[in-house]
Amino acid sequence: MAQDPSKVIRNPREGIYDRSIGLSSPSDTEHLRRRIAETRAGMTDTIDAIHDRVSPRSLLNRAKATVMDSTIGRVRNLAETAGNTAGHLVARTAKTRARVMRITRDNPVPAVVVSIAAIWLLIRARRHSRRRGYLYEEPAF
Repeated sequence: MAQDPSKVIRNPREGIYDRSIGLSSPSDTEHLRRRIAETRAGMTDTIDAIHDRVSPRSLLNRAKATVMDSTIGRVRNLAETAGNTAGHLVARTAKTRARVMRITRDNPVPAVVVSIAAIWLLIRARRHSRRRGYLYEEPAF
């Protein structure tokens, strides 16, 4: 920005306390110099902070942190959730499991017969689903 030619001071000593720039005493000049120094220091800090944010190393570190959070962090959360869910299920089914185990110990023969029947039904259902898949396939031309 260009200065107004009417406000340009030709002789620096002559215009120090000139009313056109609002200075009336030496203390105002010192106050203005201190404010300029403070502003300069603040601007230096701001520029340094911006430089740190946009430096390649900083960008790379932030990208790595983001990738780590989105991959490893999610896996950790998933593992923690699975562990909590498994623990909840174990705690919730404890009484039922104890009851089934007690009944099985008290009546081992019926428990074996029921187990064999369940295994036989599972095998039969699997074989049946395989056969069914062959029956409904489209013929190849």
